Amino acid sequence: MGSPQPGTASPSALTPGWKVGIASAASLSFLCKILLALNTFGTNDVYAWERFARWSSLFGSGLYSIDPAFNHPPSMIHVLGVMTWLSKTTGIFFPFWLRIPAIVADSVSLWVVYRIFAGRLHDRTVRWTLLLLAASPTLILVSGFHGNTDPVVMFLLLLSVWFTQEGAANRDWASGAAFGAAMCIKILPLAVLPVLFFCRPGLRRRAIFLGSAAAVMVVCWSPYLFLDPAAIFHQVVGYQSIYGHWGLSWLAYRLPFFRDSWHDAFQHYGAYAVLSIIAIAAFLVNRLPDRPTVYTQTGAALFFFLATANGFGVQYLAWIVPWTVGIGIVSVGFFTAASGALLFAVYNWWSGGFPWYLADSNYVGDFSGHLDYFLTVCWISVIVLAWSVWKWKSSPSFPGLRARILWSCFLIPAFISPLWIQVRRIDARTYPPANDHAALVSIRADEHAMLSQAYYKMGRYADAVVAARTGVALDPTVLDAWNSLAQACIRLGRWDEARNAANTAIRLAPNDETANANLAESLAHR
Repeated sequence: MGSPQPGTASPSALTPGWKVGIASAASLSFLCKILLALNTFGTNDVYAWERFARWSSLFGSGLYSIDPAFNHPPSMIHVLGVMTWLSKTTGIFFPFWLRIPAIVADSVSLWVVYRIFAGRLHDRTVRWTLLLLAASPTLILVSGFHGNTDPVVMFLLLLSVWFTQEGAANRDWASGAAFGAAMCIKILPLAVLPVLFFCRPGLRRRAIFLGSAAAVMVVCWSPYLFLDPAAIFHQVVGYQSIYGHWGLSWLAYRLPFFRDSWHDAFQHYGAYAVLSIIAIAAFLVNRLPDRPTVYTQTGAALFFFLATANGFGVQYLAWIVPWTVGIGIVSVGFFTAASGALLFAVYNWWSGGFPWYLADSNYVGDFSGHLDYFLTVCWISVIVLAWSVWKWKSSPSFPGLRARILWSCFLIPAFISPLWIQVRRIDARTYPPANDHAALVSIRADEHAMLSQAYYKMGRYADAVVAARTGVALDPTVLDAWNSLAQACIRLGRWDEARNAANTAIRLAPNDETANANLAESLAHR
């Protein structure tokens, strides 16, 4: 992988034509993201974040005990409060404000990478990969549509790397602060902590870096960190992503001799093995007299981490994009096409075809199996990137015209034709778009039923009744909401309302045990 040399040239080495081209690509990408954020709801991650925002305002750090899906650092509770306020103040729905930080982060990340490569802007490979970063379809889809925080983490990590690569000791505190801020969004930066630790000479500079990061984390995680540290540690640090959807774990599921006990071991301990390899490699590489830059090392660690990951979410592909500048144009182009094709196919399937509004994987199901071709090619493209990093000592050559034509011809049978068939024939929409909005109403009714159950377990029966009533008002067909209403009314001695709720639940599901038990108990107190 080509290594930028900071301070050897001015950014003015980029010609006006290239500046216009990269700026135009970045502007067009920004516009696409904004339009997606304003006109679509996004994936099921978005309604999960909506739930986190509502429930965190009610329970604070108690959210970790109530909702096992909340695996984010407690600093995000503060962020969710700001997003909720912005949504109420402006009248623009919450999904837009959830995606705005990622959209802005992409633009600033491009500028940071541009600064990091200030000394190599004359290199054609750097210029073309900067252009691919500016126009990245992966970032358009993840930041503009998906609805999660991964691009923000990458921006803060880039900032930390930039401060580190400047080389001055007085930047260690700034680098640490940026790293700590990234850890306030997700704990993913732990994967590259060995790189940023060992690249610094001397214990004093390392201590300043770690101390600054820790200070930012303690401030931003407060006060929740001190209110429920055990629950926070269990859900944030102990989080494991979806197993079997990607890479080695996906391959292991297809090997007939791979035992269940091996799957359990890989799922629980695979990430620790990968992190150990990254730590050892960072220690050894940073002892070399002619070592790669921090940007190169960080990118290599993330490439390897994702290539060997035992868990996966499609938004993780955004981890890779900002670190592809300076690698060979063929490997970067391959990843750009493969990741863009996979995301487009996945989101289209989850959305039920065009037009996109809600892409609900909880309803549609796993993409593995359905989109194995695109998944496999994308995984291979990440492996190719990881392999390309080993060539960091030599500047990657730019392919000639004939090679560029051949690679362009390769894209048609490899990506464009299969994607066209997948989107237009296999995953064409079979239901009206209005169903997406109806589905969201039902989802929110389910969430109010969940909230009612949470109140019930806390002994707050009056609040449980209010939450359940809200749920049945949104969607009278949600069984759990009627059951929750009946149970809470029983505890409050509201027998008539309990009987009515139980009878409604039985009409929806005559054999439901909870509904029949609620009816029997309410009838016993007639």
